[in-house]
Amino acid sequence: MMLLVVWGSTYFLVNKERVAIERQAELSVGEITDTYEARVVRALREIDTALKLVRFTANNTGHANVLNALNEQRLLPPALLFTISLVDAQGMVVESTDSELLGLRLRPPLQATQEGDYLAVGEAQTEQEKQLTFTRPLLPGQAPMQEIGSGWVVIAIDANYFVSSYEARSLGQQGMLALVGEDGIVRVRRTGESINSGELMELAAWQSSTLDAVSVPFLTHWEGVERYTLVRKLYDFPLSIVVGLSAQEQLAEAQLLVQKYWQRAAWTSALLLMILVILGRLSWQLQRERQRVMDERVLHAQQVEHLAFHDTLTDLPNRAFLSHLVSQEVVLCGRHGESFALLFLDLDRFKLINDSLGHAVGDYLLQEAAKRLTGAVRESDVVARLGGDEFIILLRKVSRTEQIVPIANELLSSMRQPFILAGQECHISVSIGVSLFPADGLDEQSLMKNADVAMYQAKQAGKNNVHFCSIALS
Repeated sequence: MMLLVVWGSTYFLVNKERVAIERQAELSVGEITDTYEARVVRALREIDTALKLVRFTANNTGHANVLNALNEQRLLPPALLFTISLVDAQGMVVESTDSELLGLRLRPPLQATQEGDYLAVGEAQTEQEKQLTFTRPLLPGQAPMQEIGSGWVVIAIDANYFVSSYEARSLGQQGMLALVGEDGIVRVRRTGESINSGELMELAAWQSSTLDAVSVPFLTHWEGVERYTLVRKLYDFPLSIVVGLSAQEQLAEAQLLVQKYWQRAAWTSALLLMILVILGRLSWQLQRERQRVMDERVLHAQQVEHLAFHDTLTDLPNRAFLSHLVSQEVVLCGRHGESFALLFLDLDRFKLINDSLGHAVGDYLLQEAAKRLTGAVRESDVVARLGGDEFIILLRKVSRTEQIVPIANELLSSMRQPFILAGQECHISVSIGVSLFPADGLDEQSLMKNADVAMYQAKQAGKNNVHFCSIALS
């Protein structure tokens, strides 16, 4: 969950930063477009004002040297940037602020075939630079100057002037400032340090691809560069401006932030994983320690329970455990109508061996006897030690003496085998008394008592034999 939160938060921040930078790019395009539009319109209005002034003066004065007269009055734009010429109907320059143009023939403007007043934008190429020309007609019939007659007023300016405001700091190296004619032909375009013109730019297609191409930037793919672009038509002039910002350059900052965010997410994830590994290992160690303690407690409880219900010398069930087993067997057999038998065993001659050879030998004899008794009965039967040399055997699922006798004989036979005690071969035997449920008792105490009585009767009969308390089932 922690890793999911880290990577989810990082994804959210990355998208947030990308959206913020895209929005900032769109705002930047709008601000640059507003500024560029204001500068271009101001320059075009200055040019158009100069055209109209020269035309008005030429149409309403009766002398030549119109440009010199206006220049003396400082009514013309600076000659350093603008070249103003008067051209007759045949295209011959009759007056110009650049004396080198006098007598030259200029190409008629694009709208030369139109009638009335108009503003035409064209191009001219000199040896040094490419120029944009702005032309207004001298209205025929209103000009008293016979030297000129009908013709045009032409202002030429270096095309670079209209893209000189390009700043790499705000536009980058792949941005774009462009001045485009109504025919879609680029008059001048600057991208980085490169200035071009003459290309066809599908403004109509671009503008139709967005609902508000004037104020809402849209993405364009032109000359292999994706740009946030705005197009503004200059309604007083047959021109449009185009401003574009490279999407790749604008998102470069976002890419750095994205990379930084992902790196931080990776480092944070690695740190979290290390912490989780450490915590996991500590938790595993703690769990293992807890498990060890629990196992020790369980083992201790099992040992305590085992000691409580087993004889410490022979490891056989003791009297308490046997009493529980017999009581449980009484309930089960009483419920299902079955029978079982209790065999009360006492070792013959044990006291003699214990007194003569010592208690250690006597304990060893009891341990070996317990092993032989356990080996002589079935797996379902229970051999228990009451104390001293007395043993009890619970024989399950027996109801007749014929089922008990073979087991009792096996017990007698196993005990008659010699024991090696303190390097000596010793012989003992066992006396067995048998009681049966329910014939000889309906509870544990009655059965134990009757089996004990039967065992003493076996001893009185000469030991090393079996005596049944009841023969009702024989």
